[in-house]
Amino acid sequence: MELTKLADIIQGNIPTRIEVPSGQSIETITMQELNYIANVSDDLPIEKYLTVQSDKIATYSLTKEYDVVVGLSSGKAIVIEQSRARKLVLSNLAIIRIKDINVLDPHYLCWYINNNKAALKELNKLKQANAAVSVIPLSMLKGFDIVLLPIEKQRIIGKINELKRKRDRLTHIIETKKSDILTQQLIITFEKESKNGNKRV
Repeated sequence: MELTKLADIIQGNIPTRIEVPSGQSIETITMQELNYIANVSDDLPIEKYLTVQSDKIATYSLTKEYDVVVGLSSGKAIVIEQSRARKLVLSNLAIIRIKDINVLDPHYLCWYINNNKAALKELNKLKQANAAVSVIPLSMLKGFDIVLLPIEKQRIIGKINELKRKRDRLTHIIETKKSDILTQQLIITFEKESKNGNKRV
């Protein structure tokens, strides 16, 4: 089924069109954050804020809980949790706002976009050359074909995938810390032995 029948596709805001010298500061969802949550990158996301007109905030593209946010250049997706709701989405991202989560589960959709080979192949077809970067046009994202399983099956797949994502992130953090500790121990051992060696000479 075409995605547009199941969800509204919302373009992110163009920063230069909404940023003002003084006004209300609002946090944004960044590509760096998306890549970190999707386990594409290990770089910790840095908070980014934009100053906008407070009386126009309601007209901007803001996240809601259970939105699926897609990177238009990477094709990777994340599900917005309650803690990341009401954040500003910029133009290198798009919001997929599911019309009925009892028909299409957001975590299933996220898994489908990120891990389903047929879906990845389809997304790659959707990309078009735009100067030096390839982006997914919103018009083609709307026509993206989704395989609708029974909702309970969707939820099982979505839940397992979300647990796997969190486990992979925690595992990587632990392994990185172990590696850092080992590296530090090797440096300490080297410095200690170097000093002892110099004393003997």
